[in-house]
Formats: sequence, structure tokens, C-alpha cells
Amino acid sequence: MQLMSGNCAAGRSTWTNNNYESINHVLKQTVQWRRNQLPDLIDKLRTLGDGQYADANRALCGHGDYVLRQEWAKHRVTVDYWSTMSTAQRRKTVEACFRLPGVSTATSSDVSITVPTTPGGGKKPHQQKRSKMDRTTSVKPKAACDVEPDTDSNFE
Repeated sequence: MQLMSGNCAAGRSTWTNNNYESINHVLKQTVQWRRNQLPDLIDKLRTLGDGQYADANRALCGHGDYVLRQEWAKHRVTVDYWSTMSTAQRRKTVEACFRLPGVSTATSSDVSITVPTTPGGGKKPHQQKRSKMDRTTSVKPKAACDVEPDTDSNFE
């Protein structure tokens, strides 16, 4: 799921309605066209996402249904080398290949998920952050009084 969301977040406008309908069909097949309880749905979506990661790993090794584009062909490794790599080395290789250029990410504290960050996410338009030392500039209402205003005759 992250690969698809990464493409959308990176501004790749090549995703069309057919692409969304296709992944929607895959999701419906996964849940067998039935309603699911939320924990079950989460497990199924996680399994589907894990399958995408496995497909990406196969593409790195030159196997499976997917092929690396020419720009990322330098990241290809052999199956023999992949089998000798540690988990950390594999993660580093995958991140080097599939990291979207110029997109910053945030990783959860348990390192289970990484999402693209959006600049100014959660802010209202034109909202500015003031420093702690700045005072607020609210206008205080004037108190109404029954005293008549001074005239020039009072000062003669």
C-alpha cells in the first residue's frame, strides 16, 4: 500500500480512475466482497501490503511479475547476494531503491510504518506560528461611561 500511496503523494499524476478501480477490486477480492470487522480488515490489508513488499523485493532480484525501471536498475542485486544479506542490509537496499526523491517521511516509534510528511499538514490556510515571547494583539473593548466629553470651553 505504501508504494501506491507514495506514488500519489509524490505528485505522479499517471494514476487514473482505472488504477484506483483496479486496486479497489483487489481489496474487494481480499475481503471476498463482504463486510469485515475492523481488526480482520486491518490484518487483511497488512497481508496485502506485505505482498506488495515481497513483489518489490522480487523485482530487486530480477524475478517476479515486476521489473525495475531503467533509472533504478543500478539497485538490482542477484538472488545469491540477496540470500546472504542481513535484514538490515536488505532494508537499506530496499530503501535506497524505493525512496522517492525529495519526499520527506516520518517513521513510527516502533518502526512498523513510514509515511510521507506533508508540509503544513493540519494547519489552516495562512495560519502562522508566533514565537513564545510575542504578545497577543487582541483589541480590548472600550468601557462605556456616562461622562460628557470635554469641550474647549472647560480649558479657558
